Amino acid sequence: VADAISEAVEERFFQGILQPQLLQMSELDVLRATATLTGTVRQIRAPPLLHRLVLFLLGPDRHAETPGDTPHPLRAQLIDRCNHLSDEISLASLRLFEELLQKPHEHIAHNLALRNLEARGYLQRNPLLTDERGPLEPDPEDGLDLEEDPYFTDGFPDTGFGMAKIPLPASAPSGKGQVSEVVSR
Repeated sequence: VADAISEAVEERFFQGILQPQLLQMSELDVLRATATLTGTVRQIRAPPLLHRLVLFLLGPDRHAETPGDTPHPLRAQLIDRCNHLSDEISLASLRLFEELLQKPHEHIAHNLALRNLEARGYLQRNPLLTDERGPLEPDPEDGLDLEEDPYFTDGFPDTGFGMAKIPLPASAPSGKGQVSEVVSR
């Protein structure tokens, strides 16, 4: 039942209503459609419907992007709008991606970022194999405790950046009370 409902929502709402509005050239229509889509992303909780929405927005691709690839048209349009001439459209698009990235769906992070990082060697595939560069040299700062770090002052309010405490002069009684006394009268 959930798959049938998700399919109907995708066909009638995502593709039938949202997609034409998102591909409009009118800034007002684009803003309205992006805000509607952001609200939709925020409210969707059902995994089958979320899956359909993610594939609708980002496409099914999982391989690294190359210059010759034809990107998913809606994904490319939404990403391009993050750097739009209109600040309102840029902010609305960024809010949409912020909502998307908060969703518990693996394909979102993979499609938007991880697929382009996998080929760059940032991931260590097998941690048991030794690296051909040899053993790691210890970093001299690894042994430095935070308490010894001159910039680490959390928890030590009296230690700062060489600023000495200057005693405040005692206020002379002027007949006028302190602020707290005046306010409470």
